[in-house]
Amino acid sequence: MHTDSHNAPKKSGAWFFILGIGLIVLFLLATNLFRGGAAATTDPEDPARDAERVKNLADLQAENEKKLTSYAWVDQAKGSVQIPVNQAMTLVLAKLNTTKPAPAYPVLDNTGQPVPATRLATPAGSDTSDALPEGEDKDAGSNALAAPVDKTDAKSGKTKKSKTQQ
Repeated sequence: MHTDSHNAPKKSGAWFFILGIGLIVLFLLATNLFRGGAAATTDPEDPARDAERVKNLADLQAENEKKLTSYAWVDQAKGSVQIPVNQAMTLVLAKLNTTKPAPAYPVLDNTGQPVPATRLATPAGSDTSDALPEGEDKDAGSNALAAPVDKTDAKSGKTKKSKTQQ
């Protein structure tokens, strides 16, 4: 039994090393060629250009401050105006305080039917004069999303288990 694979000399990894060094040198030569062969200057801008950029920045900041704090017409034909940000926030806050919050989606009761808006729970401290239709019990409609509770069980401290808890 004679096999040539045992007698063959093992290949050295030195040629991988030489190839790697050659590729690195080639890369460095190519990047130097694309840069133009000269080192970058340490002073890329002159003082006159720096002063111009500082002036432009100050002008931009002054223009933005004027827009944020003054009244002006944006489009007089359409009636669009520009108002100060603080005044706009005050107007939006006043509008939000006068509107009654409403759900963004239909609220469903236990049977899957939409709950009328008058039966939805109202925030604490809000005017509840229009919260319930006439003839409905105030306690029954105060939290339409809660599960119905038997008053005798509530007084004795007993709770009912839902179908998933049983």
